[in-house]
Amino acid sequence: MSNKPVKHTDFYEGNADYYHPKQEDEIDLFELFSVIYKSKILIIAVSFVFAVIGFGVASFMPQKWTSTAAVVQPGLEEFQSLKNTLTDLEVLNLKPELTEDAVYKRFVENYNSRVLREEYLVSTQYFKDLLASKKEITGQNKRSLIEQIVNKNISSSVPKKDKEDEYNETTLSFSAGTAEDSYNLLSGYIRFISTVVRAQVKDELNDLVYQKLAYAKKTYDIDLARITNMRATDIERLKYAISIAESAGIQKPISNGGAVVKDDPDYSIALGSDALQRKLQINESITDPTLIDADLRNRILYIKNLEAVNINKLMFQPFKYMQEPYEPTAKDSPKRLLILIGAGFIGFILSVMFVLMNHMVRSRQKQEA
Repeated sequence: MSNKPVKHTDFYEGNADYYHPKQEDEIDLFELFSVIYKSKILIIAVSFVFAVIGFGVASFMPQKWTSTAAVVQPGLEEFQSLKNTLTDLEVLNLKPELTEDAVYKRFVENYNSRVLREEYLVSTQYFKDLLASKKEITGQNKRSLIEQIVNKNISSSVPKKDKEDEYNETTLSFSAGTAEDSYNLLSGYIRFISTVVRAQVKDELNDLVYQKLAYAKKTYDIDLARITNMRATDIERLKYAISIAESAGIQKPISNGGAVVKDDPDYSIALGSDALQRKLQINESITDPTLIDADLRNRILYIKNLEAVNINKLMFQPFKYMQEPYEPTAKDSPKRLLILIGAGFIGFILSVMFVLMNHMVRSRQKQEA
């Protein structure tokens, strides 16, 4: 076909020199599909190679499995032992502020503690094996590995509640390189945090009992010293009364004959020296003031009850399982199938682009020739 100018006098009568060149930038879709179809083997081969490469890369990428558990505040079964201990303490006039909700919140707070996460992590065989797999073990490598696991692999979340009276459920999770490791790490960390909470509660209760016991003992010692001083004073006053009675020649009790006599009722000279002497002997024979003082005996009983309190054997669970930890059946990443499909798709796109670009270059070369 000639590219010579053609006159169109019927449309452009005033422009006799109007040219209508062939539009070479038009796209012939049928031609493109034909080119792609002819190169289908190349496209399929390239897509397959990319898919294989993607699958291989996914196989060597670090695996991630996540084990989860769901917990709520402890029920009667989990809290019963602690509740019985709290009741025993209340009988002894001790009122620790420990409730199911308070203990559960403490468990969640400790679970989210970075210090406790790191303390548990570095004690596990899983972390030791990961660290040993490093080509070079340095402080920076160890710190980096700890930060990665503590910040990314351990988590807790509270689902949004639709109603205010719903359970305050918390989802706990731990990720690791294998399903078994993720399950063992999560179970172990939950046990570790439970032990920490129990230790904290025991320490608080023991401190409360210790402070109360120290106060009771000090109060008892003060009262005992006071009574001992009073007893010593009584003995001295009795001696003075006996001396006065003997000086007055009053040996036996005398009657006042109805007359009013001003005398000390506790150390009455009218009793006579014999009676006062006997009273002195009795007072001097009492070496243990608790034998004649009920208040002191009650204090001793209270101290013994406080000393009998045994908090160390207390066992309770600071939460209730709504879903126990389980060994995951599907890994989080990498998703081999998705990577394989994505890599194959990228190979398909690149191969199609290569075929079309190659066709365009050859077409231009033919036109220039």
